[in-house]
Amino acid sequence: MARRSTTFRLSHSTLVAAEPSLVERFVLDPGCFAAWRRGVRGEVQTSTPVLQLGTSIEFLGGFGPLRFPYVTIVSDHVPGELLALRTTRGLVDLDVVTRWRAVDGGTLVEAHLDGRCTAAKARLLPFVRAAIDRDNQLDLATLKRLLETGDFRFTVPSHLTPHPPRCTLENPPDYV
Repeated sequence: MARRSTTFRLSHSTLVAAEPSLVERFVLDPGCFAAWRRGVRGEVQTSTPVLQLGTSIEFLGGFGPLRFPYVTIVSDHVPGELLALRTTRGLVDLDVVTRWRAVDGGTLVEAHLDGRCTAAKARLLPFVRAAIDRDNQLDLATLKRLLETGDFRFTVPSHLTPHPPRCTLENPPDYV
C-alpha cells in the first residue's frame, strides 16, 4: 500500500506579563532564538543580524536522540504583529507563525504550526506530531519564563526597547 504525505496543524498560546515591543524584540533576536526553542541544538547561524523577511536560519534540530540539519526561512514579518518561519530542510516541513498582541495583563503570544510529513516519513506522523506539540507548548512556557524573569540577553541593537544593546541612530536601519 502506497503512503501519502500527511499534514497536521497545532496551535498554542500563552499570556506573557511583558510589553508587546519586548516580545517582538525577543522573537526577532537571533541570539534569543535557541534560548526558547526546545528543538534547537547547537549553534544557530543566520544570514542577517536580525530576523527579517528572507533571513535564513540554520541549526541542528533534535527529535529524541536524533539530530537533523534544519534550514528555516523567515517567510513573513509584520512589525508589531507576527513572525512566520518556513522550513526548507528538516525532518518535516513546518510553517510556524508566531503572533503577539497587547491584552489586559500583558501580551498574548500565539504559535500556529502547519506541518507536513512526506510520503516516505508518513509513518512517523504520530510520533513527530506528539513531539512537536509538546515542544511547542514548552517553547511558549520558556518564552514566558524568560521574558517575565529577564533571564536573557539581547545580542543585537534595537530601537524597540530600552534594553541594551540599544540602537542610538536617529534613523535606524530597517532590520532593527
